[in-house]
Amino acid sequence: MKIEESLKQIPVFETARLILRKVNLNDLDDIFEFSSDPKVAHHMTWEVNKSKEETLNNFINVVLKNYEKGESGDLAMVLKESGKVIGTCSFLDWSNEHSNAEIGYVLNRNYWGKGLATEALQELIKFGFEKIQLNRIEGRCDIDNIGSEKVMLKVGMCFEGTLRKNEFIKGEFRDTKIFSILKEEYA
Repeated sequence: MKIEESLKQIPVFETARLILRKVNLNDLDDIFEFSSDPKVAHHMTWEVNKSKEETLNNFINVVLKNYEKGESGDLAMVLKESGKVIGTCSFLDWSNEHSNAEIGYVLNRNYWGKGLATEALQELIKFGFEKIQLNRIEGRCDIDNIGSEKVMLKVGMCFEGTLRKNEFIKGEFRDTKIFSILKEEYA
């Protein structure tokens, strides 16, 4: 099955503290809360959202449109106890030919350091290997994003190396660390 077909049918996931589900229009306020935070956006390639309209047009509407075509693997990370969307995680880029995908995630700063991103990525990786039948899953982070690096190591990814000045972030070319996990390592 092609990765796009799996993403069209992506289920709702439940972990100990989270529900991972498709993004919807009702998530606007919560997504704007973290996407408008300069500390959250600091290491990201995207700019801080300056308005809810910007969040709606540049993220939510794009994701909703791409769900129909299987071109979005974005999931809202919802706290079970409150129903609040505290972040997103996703398959960002993939190859059917090579059976690999890149994962990404962003988390509201108020929830950093609590293991929630790790919990979400463990579920996404499980889905990638067990249902989509991927051979390799990788993740990347800015060289200074120690928190993100820790998350990838906690989910069993191995550091592979540094891509030198490969992304233009906030006005400068930045180095990116790359991590991966293989199906044989997951099993």
